[in-house]
Amino acid sequence: MTQEDIDWVRANEILFRVNHTITPEQRQTIFNIYNRITGENKKTTSCGRCVRSVLNLVYFNYKKTINQ
Repeated sequence: MTQEDIDWVRANEILFRVNHTITPEQRQTIFNIYNRITGENKKTTSCGRCVRSVLNLVYFNYKKTINQ
């Protein structure tokens, strides 16, 4: 994760911890971070389960990065 990614997740941590409405711009940013972490090219989707799994992976990596 880049420092910019870490700062963005920290500023928007509520999105990762609580079921919260996510704007299309936030969703795009989350998927961009996910793709940088995994090296994949996952397309942005509005599928709730898909978005939640991406959120979980991004937040897991965020916590792992800040606890090092």
